[in-house]
Amino acid sequence: MSDIFESNCACIAKHNNPLSDKLKSLGAIDKNINIDTNLADEYNLVIDGLPVHSLTGAVNEAKEIVRSIAHNDYGTLHVIYGIGLGYLADEFVQSLKGKVIVYEPDLQVLAFVLSAVDFSENFKTDRLFFVTNISELKKVLYELYRYKANATFSYLDYYKTHGRDFNEIAEFLKREIILIDHNYNFQVNNTRSFFFSTLKRLAEKYKLKRLSDYKDTLKDVPAIIVSAGPSLSKNIDVLKQYTNKAVVFSAGTALPTLYNNGITPDFANVIERINTSHHYRLPFSKDISFICEQFSEPSYLDIEFKERFLTNSLENDDARWFLEKAEAPFVDFETKGTVAYHALYCAYYLGCNPIILLGQDLAYSDGSCYSKGSKFEDLACVFDSESQKYKIEVKDFEKFKNAYCASVDWSEDKKNKIVKSHLKHLNANLVTVKGQNNNLLATDSVYSLFIDYLQGFASKHKEDITLVNASIGGALIKGFETMPLDETMKKYVSQNFDKTSALEKFYCIKNSACFDIGKVKRNITKDIDVIKKALKIAQPAAETADRLLTVYQTEEKHTIKSQKLLDELTEAYVKIVNEYMLKHRIIKMLTVKEYSDIAYLKREKSQSQDYSSLNELAHAYYSYFNSCVLNLNNTITILEQVIKELEN
Repeated sequence: MSDIFESNCACIAKHNNPLSDKLKSLGAIDKNINIDTNLADEYNLVIDGLPVHSLTGAVNEAKEIVRSIAHNDYGTLHVIYGIGLGYLADEFVQSLKGKVIVYEPDLQVLAFVLSAVDFSENFKTDRLFFVTNISELKKVLYELYRYKANATFSYLDYYKTHGRDFNEIAEFLKREIILIDHNYNFQVNNTRSFFFSTLKRLAEKYKLKRLSDYKDTLKDVPAIIVSAGPSLSKNIDVLKQYTNKAVVFSAGTALPTLYNNGITPDFANVIERINTSHHYRLPFSKDISFICEQFSEPSYLDIEFKERFLTNSLENDDARWFLEKAEAPFVDFETKGTVAYHALYCAYYLGCNPIILLGQDLAYSDGSCYSKGSKFEDLACVFDSESQKYKIEVKDFEKFKNAYCASVDWSEDKKNKIVKSHLKHLNANLVTVKGQNNNLLATDSVYSLFIDYLQGFASKHKEDITLVNASIGGALIKGFETMPLDETMKKYVSQNFDKTSALEKFYCIKNSACFDIGKVKRNITKDIDVIKKALKIAQPAAETADRLLTVYQTEEKHTIKSQKLLDELTEAYVKIVNEYMLKHRIIKMLTVKEYSDIAYLKREKSQSQDYSSLNELAHAYYSYFNSCVLNLNNTITILEQVIKELEN
């Protein structure tokens, strides 16, 4: 091994040790690779007789690609397909601000180049990374992604024609960045909202049964996960035949369709943070067990159900906080923000097998958005011949409006505006996904993310569980066998299966009735004390932030006076972050949105000391400290009331 190769591998090991090990154990290179020169007398990589770089100028070729890059921020992730001789990676590191990820799928090519080209100067920037497969790329993307970041995808012409799995990587990157961005921004922008939803009737939630006490209690029991997609109404009669041969989990939106067709599911899953009780406030609810998250809107507490179970998905800080206050153990659980996935994970957690999806179309098949009988059955997806695009429209506006706004007491004018805004949003987010017959189907961009979530579940569990998608006509979900419900039940479910006996055993299991209320009270009291201490810093800082904005508005420039106020705010901000946010989850949840906005400004404008940038930072501090004061005070009021309710 050359000294250059050893040095490069040592640098790669810092961010991708498995790749470094693979390279060092690769052995002799038998691929036809060599180095030649081009017309500009530059070195050129030649693979199987084909030059990788431009014959007229490799450096200029790299510069042209860099000039075409749309994003040049410190948070941008630049993915380069193919290493070449490193001209492109070098130009990206030297000319752009963000991180540079080189994806080279051919280990022999990578080893050859790393033996010939010294990347040490670029590695010293801590902005150059190497990966060689999708799993490594995914890992690095998640580690490097930051709030409000962008991603770019670049390559030399050679790789578009000769790159292994080039199109797959390009598509993967596009979808993965959308997914990462959605998840990251969702956490930043919704953490506080989830927490305040958790606080609603919190004392009562601590007295619910925990699904975590029922691990594998329905081992090898068949399960059907029912959602409100168009394929549900097509399979209602078939579902009726088999409800005694499988445990049925229903998304809340599908309950009216089941009720109208005389089908009573065993479990209803609801995770919405808004009041959707019109879906499940039905006469048969008393015969159904209700499963929800701690953040689910609590109107279900006023409805008679057979049982109520609580799940705590560890994807959200409010779930971890909820469990921490009771000193209860963390149990792996996921919802991915979709009720169908929540139901799927419940079935998996309880040990069900096979698990069958029905009504999980995740696409607007046959022009329908929801199943017949659903509250939203009047939404339709049609192809507009004039624009040559799909669009969402309403068959009966008044009927849809009444269904969509059933749980709110708004004026007709406000309802009209809300529904029109919702339709506008649906149309703005229409995308296409692959159908089960290799056709393209229109769907919502969020549904396309749900497909990724389900496929991720399948990739983890398909070796241990039989997974079937009986939502015929909908989107293709890789990892799930696509099969009609009737065929699925005949193939995978024994005619001798006794559902009644299985559920009787389930409900006879003794479990801890509730969380330890004494621990909850004690730990919530500690949180109140923490909040009060943080407030002693935030309150005067909010007043300082107000004075700073007044100074900027009056003087319209940065002065010694404004710098002094800015320094005071920075000191207060750092103190809250280091002494409270990083040590106490409750402070993190209440401040993470404004904290992320400040972190973004500091990252992208850390080199700027001009009036405009500092004024922007001053406004961010103003928002941060005033939001702190408001939300910390509100939380104290709520938590003090929770303690009183826990004592009753």
